[in-house]
Amino acid sequence: DIHFLLPGHRCQSMWGNNLKTIPKGVDGKARLEAVRLRVNGPQGPKPGSEEDRLSYLRSDHMLVRFLIARQWDVEKAVAMLEGHYRWLAETNMSQLLKDPFPEEVHIKRFYPQAYHGTDKLGRPLYIERPGQIDMPRLLKATTCERVLQYVYAQTELQIRRRLPACTLVRGEVVDKSLNIMDLDGLSFRIVTHTTARKVVRDVVTMLQNHYPECSGRMVIINAPKVFGIAWSFVKPQLDEKTVAKISIFGSDQREAYVRCLLDLVDAEQLPAMYGGKCMCDNKDPLSCMRAVKGPWADPEVLKCLEEHPLDKILTPEGAKLLVEKREVEAASKPDETSLATEDEEAGEERDAVPPGLPSGFLTRSNMVLPEKEAELLEAERQAAAILAEYQEVDEVHVKTLTDWVAEFNALMQEIGRPVIERAQGYYDSRALWQQAVQDFAHQQGELDEVNKKLEVAVKNLATAEAAFEAFLQGSDPLSKQQWEDLAPAKAEEVDAVCDDPKLLRMIRVSWLGDAVASLQRHRDLACSELSMKRDELDECRRRFEFEDLQHSGCTWNCSVKRAAPFYEKRRLHESKVDHQLQQLQIVEHRLKEARQRVTLLQAESPDGKSRSRSCQLDEMSLQSFEIA
Repeated sequence: DIHFLLPGHRCQSMWGNNLKTIPKGVDGKARLEAVRLRVNGPQGPKPGSEEDRLSYLRSDHMLVRFLIARQWDVEKAVAMLEGHYRWLAETNMSQLLKDPFPEEVHIKRFYPQAYHGTDKLGRPLYIERPGQIDMPRLLKATTCERVLQYVYAQTELQIRRRLPACTLVRGEVVDKSLNIMDLDGLSFRIVTHTTARKVVRDVVTMLQNHYPECSGRMVIINAPKVFGIAWSFVKPQLDEKTVAKISIFGSDQREAYVRCLLDLVDAEQLPAMYGGKCMCDNKDPLSCMRAVKGPWADPEVLKCLEEHPLDKILTPEGAKLLVEKREVEAASKPDETSLATEDEEAGEERDAVPPGLPSGFLTRSNMVLPEKEAELLEAERQAAAILAEYQEVDEVHVKTLTDWVAEFNALMQEIGRPVIERAQGYYDSRALWQQAVQDFAHQQGELDEVNKKLEVAVKNLATAEAAFEAFLQGSDPLSKQQWEDLAPAKAEEVDAVCDDPKLLRMIRVSWLGDAVASLQRHRDLACSELSMKRDELDECRRRFEFEDLQHSGCTWNCSVKRAAPFYEKRRLHESKVDHQLQQLQIVEHRLKEARQRVTLLQAESPDGKSRSRSCQLDEMSLQSFEIA
C-alpha cells in the first residue's frame, strides 16, 4: 500500500505516536496488511451498503485505530471492525446523520454537552456536564432511544466532520479530542437513576467498541466526594496509558484546573465559566454550550470536506490541502500577508501562557511590623480551628456516602435491578409532579408579593397626584418628610431642583409613576411565568395519574410496590446529603476567608519563614483527586 511505501519521515508524520503502540517484535506493516485484506473481503461492510460506499471505513487511518485498541492482534481487530460495520448498519447511521433532531434543544438543556472550539494542538474541545443531567425532564421531552441516537450521530460526526475539519485547518492529521468532564452537581440522585445509568453505560460501550483511540486527553473537574468513591474502584481497572490521559480536580481546586485548561487551550477558545475568555453571545456564560464554534463551522473548510474524501484528508498530504491553498492565495497578497503575520505575532504575545503562579500562601515579606505577629498567630489559630471543623463535617459526609453505597448495592441485590428499573418511570413522574407543585407554589408566592407591592405603589401614586393637584391650587396636604417617604430621592437630585418646589413635586410624582409601570411589567411577567408553571403542573399531574393508573390494580408483586423501599431510602439519603453539603459549603467559605486573612498577615511577617501550623494549612486540599 502507498502509505507504507512512503519515506520513513513521512510515515512517521502519518502515524506519529501510533507507531509506539506496536508491541516489540511485531511487524506492524504486515498486520495492517492482513487486516486490510480481510476487511476488503467478506469481513468488510455489506456489499452495496452505505458503509461499503464510504472508503474511509477501510482506510489505513481507521484500521490502525482498531489495531491499537486490540494491541495489534489481527483477529481481535477484524472482529471489532466487523462489529462496527454491523452496528453502523443496525443503527441506520447514514439516516441518523441526516436527522435534524428537533429535540436537540431539550437534549442540550437537560443533558448538557457541546463541541466548542479547539485546543492548542488543534484538537476539538468536547465539554460534558453530567452533574446537570435532568433525566426525568429529558424523558418528558424525548425518549431514551432518541437520546442515544443523538449521541451516536454526534460521535460519528466527530469522525466524519470535526476531526477532518481540524486536520485541514491545522495542516496535519488531528484524530483525537480534548474532553472536559464537569461533574459540578453530580449526586446519587443522578448516579442511582436507572435510565441515566443505562444511557451512560450504552454511551461508554459505544465509545469503547466503535470509536477507539479518539480521546487524546480528559480533564475531570469539580469532582465531588461521590466521584472519589467511584474512582477508587475504577482506577485499578484502567491501564497506565489510560490513567495518564486523565487529570482530576476537586470542586475546591478551580485555580488548579483553570491553569491546567489554559495550558491546553487558548483563552479565546475556552469558555469563560472555565477560566477562558469566550462567551459566545457576550452575555450568558452557558451560551458556549449551545453555540456552534470550531473549524467545522467554517464554510471554506466545509467546502473542502465536500470536495475531498475523508481517507485522503486524514493523510499527511491531504491534511495540507487547505493550508497550501491558503498559502497560494496569501502569496498573491504580500502586503496583507505581512499585516496578518504582524497581527499573528501580536496575538501570540497576547495569548502567551502566563508564568506559574507563586506559592503565595507561605510567602512572607520582610517589610513588617512586630506587633502584627500576635494578630497572625490568632488568625492561624482560628484557621486551624475551622479546618478541624471542616474535617469533622467532611468525615461524617464521606461516611454517609460510603454507607449509602453499601445500602444501595444491598437493595439492588435484595429487590433486583430489573424491578427497580421497571419502577423508575413511576417514581420519576411522581418526583416531577411534586417538583412542579413546589415550582407553581413558589411562582404564585412571587406573583402575590408583586401584587402587594403594586397595590402599595398605586396608592402612593394616587396620594401624590392628589397632593400635587392641591399644591397647584395653593395648599399642600403633605409635608416635606411625607413627600420624601412616598418617593425617596438622592441628595444630589434634590439639591439640583431644591429652589423649585413645583418641579421637585413633579419629579417625585413621575418617579412614583415609573415605579407603578415597572411593577406592572413585573406582574405581567410573573403572570406569564405562572401560566407556564400551571401548564407544566397539569402535564406532570396527568403523567403521574397515568402511571399511577397502570399500577392501581397491581398486587404485592408489582414492581412499584417492591421498589418502594429503594426509592424511599434514596429520597431520605438525598435530603441528608444535601443538608451535609450545605454545611460543608458554609464551613468551606469560612475557611477560605480565614486562609485569606492568614495569607495577608503572612505577607507582613518580619522573618519571612513559615510556622508549622501555617504549613499544615497550606498543604490541606479539601478534595484532591489530581493524578496526572
